[in-house]
Amino acid sequence: MWMSYLAGRDGPNRPALPVGEFFHPLSLLALSLLIVNDWILKPSLWAPSALTGKLSDVAGLVFFPLLLTALVDCALLGLARLGLDLDFSLRRGKLFLSIASTAICFSAVKLSSSVRQLALELLQGLGLSARIVADPSDLVALLALWLSWRIGMTEIARVPLGRIEFVKRRYQREGVVAGPLLHDIVPAGADPALARDLIEALDVYLSKPSNETASLVETHLAALRDLSPK
Repeated sequence: MWMSYLAGRDGPNRPALPVGEFFHPLSLLALSLLIVNDWILKPSLWAPSALTGKLSDVAGLVFFPLLLTALVDCALLGLARLGLDLDFSLRRGKLFLSIASTAICFSAVKLSSSVRQLALELLQGLGLSARIVADPSDLVALLALWLSWRIGMTEIARVPLGRIEFVKRRYQREGVVAGPLLHDIVPAGADPALARDLIEALDVYLSKPSNETASLVETHLAALRDLSPK
């Protein structure tokens, strides 16, 4: 429930920002770890530099792809509300591209001196001071991207924030029913029976919108989101 205060409470009459994956507890924990590590542990004399460096890499790789998808979908949401027909909810393709892009950039910074210098200049241009150590062994931190994938898939399985608004827009624009627009939640781990109940409730709401049918959608949505994906 706490997420609703940060992103909005999702539902037929309660649009939410498509940022659920970034506000996942593990994503926020990784961001908090990065802040504590870079601002407290690294400046201290007792914290081993090898340990703090690896912690920064792991924490950054966990939350950054999820931040990237959230930012992209928020931008797409803004364009959709201006009238463009865009999907602004999290999909596996977006998640994969975000993770792959993060992996490529991280590897390039660690392996290429020219890319590393470019990254430092970019950070300095943003007013941030940073030191990037060239250590190919840091590439082992790429394993942390698996956790980003699992967090993203969990968000999809729970019906990602913003998806209900997208379903409404596609129905109003083209008459597309809910099923094809929610086809990815069961492969991501959603309970098939709960997903079916939600889709049926959504179709009823789309054809006969009312407070009663909207409440039914929210009930099924809450039931699905209370379960962890398989």
